[in-house]
Amino acid sequence: MPKIALTFSLALFTLLCFGQASDQYVRVYGQILSAKDSSAVAAASMLYEKLPYYDDMGMNKSTAEGAFELYLLNGTDYNFKLTKSGYEELTKQITVGNDEMQMDLYLKPDEELELMTIENLIFSRGSDRISESSYSSLDELVAYLDERPNMVIQLEGHTDFAGNAEANMALSQARVEAVKEYLVDKGIKKNRVFTKAFGGTDPLTTERTDEAKTRNRRVEVRVLRR
Repeated sequence: MPKIALTFSLALFTLLCFGQASDQYVRVYGQILSAKDSSAVAAASMLYEKLPYYDDMGMNKSTAEGAFELYLLNGTDYNFKLTKSGYEELTKQITVGNDEMQMDLYLKPDEELELMTIENLIFSRGSDRISESSYSSLDELVAYLDERPNMVIQLEGHTDFAGNAEANMALSQARVEAVKEYLVDKGIKKNRVFTKAFGGTDPLTTERTDEAKTRNRRVEVRVLRR
């Protein structure tokens, strides 16, 4: 039997601590698979949020066999967001019934993608120093490039659009150079990695919330040659 990844859920925490009736919760399980060949997708990140108030949410990662298991409130709508380097992001909304629910989810490989965002890439505030918690995401990119020795990429840096435009441009350039240095230190040849800074000129959203600003601060990987 595949080992199931540990999950943190506010609803499950409440169940364990306060002894609510277990029949309020439904086992939702399945596999995360490649849409290309139905092979298992390991270490895919799954964010789930209860709708409409997000008062039950959590994170899960698929196992080596692509398996996941959650316990969610029955009769409730949830939104799922799946991310994995090398695959297109997937969002899906479900309604949890009264009986356990099997749900296989399919991620589309990036053969058709020209632009990917490095997930969970965190820098110290206002600097180009990469957080150690980001190393696993960058190591996934290293492994991805190692498997494709002819691929040439461009790292594209973005900040939010608040603040001084010149400072934002310089910061985004420093950050993509820091990512390039990490890749090169891990054995990726310099001539396979180009960089380009955008500062705050190309936001994903023009909203001014903290969440929107976080979305806009990103490093994207553009495939120049396969």
